Amino acid sequence: MSRGRAGIKLFGKDGLLSPDKNILIFGAGGGGDVVSAAFLALKLREFGVNTYISAFPWERYVVDPIPGPISIDEVHMASELGEYSLAVSKSSYAYRGGRKIVFQAVNVSRALGEEVYLSFIDRGVEGLYNGLIEIIDRLKIDLLIGLDVGGDILALGGEKELWSPLADQMSLAALYKVDSNNICSSMVAVAFPGADGELNRDYIMRRISGLAADDGLVGAIGFSNKDIHYIERILGYAVSEAGTAVRDALYGKYGWKTIRKGTRRVFIDPLSTIVFFLDMEVVYNQSPMARRLLKTNSFEQANKVLNDLGIYTEYDLELDLYIQMKNNVGIDTELIRELKDKGRLRIRSRRQG
Repeated sequence: MSRGRAGIKLFGKDGLLSPDKNILIFGAGGGGDVVSAAFLALKLREFGVNTYISAFPWERYVVDPIPGPISIDEVHMASELGEYSLAVSKSSYAYRGGRKIVFQAVNVSRALGEEVYLSFIDRGVEGLYNGLIEIIDRLKIDLLIGLDVGGDILALGGEKELWSPLADQMSLAALYKVDSNNICSSMVAVAFPGADGELNRDYIMRRISGLAADDGLVGAIGFSNKDIHYIERILGYAVSEAGTAVRDALYGKYGWKTIRKGTRRVFIDPLSTIVFFLDMEVVYNQSPMARRLLKTNSFEQANKVLNDLGIYTEYDLELDLYIQMKNNVGIDTELIRELKDKGRLRIRSRRQG
C-alpha cells in the first residue's frame, strides 16, 4: 500500500491551516454535520485562519420525512453561485412534500449571521463535485476539509452497526476528485470519535491508528471551555444530537448517553472534544465504497452501487420508514432497529441471488 504524503503540517509557516489560506469546512455527512463544521470553523478562526462553512442538505426523517436529500430546486430565498451551488442565509428554506423545511445549514447561518455554502448530492458525486468547484472558485479556497462527526467516513462497508454510509462515502469521493484534479488540496477531519453512535469508538480509533501507520494522521485539535460560548450559541439554533457530545464533554460529563430515539449509544469523555485530521488520499485509498462511487452522476445510482455491494444505506432506511409513516405506524426504537435488520438481510439476499 502506498504511503501518505509524509511531512504535512497543520499550523505554522507552510502549514495547511496557516492564516494566509482560505479554508472551506464541509459537513461531509449531511444533517447535523454542518453544525460541527461550524464549531471547527470558529475554532480555527481563533488561530487567525480564514474559514467558510459548507454542507449539502439532507435532513434526518424527524425533520424532513421525505426520503433522500434536498435538491437545489427545492431551496428558496438563497443566492445562486452557479448551476450546482447556493449560498443560504437566515431566510432560506426548502419546500418539499408540501412542507417548509428549515434545514440545519440555515439554522447555522441564523446562529452566526453569515452565509453557509451548499453543494448537492442528488446528482451523484459528479454533482457534488461540481458544486464544490463553484464554491471553491467563488471563495478562492486553498484547502477543503471534509468533516465527519463520529468517524463512520472511515467505514469499510461490512460493519453491522454502520447506519449512514452513503452520504459520507459520496463526500469522500468528491473530496478525492477535488484534490486529484488539482482544484485545491483536501483533507478529512473526524470529529468526536463515536459521537454519532454508529461505529464503536474503539473501532474508529483502530482505523485512525491504521491510517497513521500509512502516514495518514496529519494531526489533531481539541476544544476547551473557552469554546463553550459559540458551541452553545450554534446549538441554540441548530439540531445535532451527535454535535452535543463536545458540549457534554466540556461540561465534564462522563459515561454513556442515548441518542436517535434510543437506537444508538454514545460514550462521553474528553476524547469527545477532539478532531483528528487525516490525509484524504490515504483515507480514500482504504475506502472501497468511495472508490466505487467516484463516477456516479445521480443519487439513485450511488445508492444502487452500495446496494450491489450488499450495503443497506440511510436512504434505504428512510424509504422503509416512509412506508410505515404513510400507513400511520408509530416510529419507535424497536421498529427502527427491526427495519434496519430486515433491510440488511434483504439487500444481502438480493445480492447473493
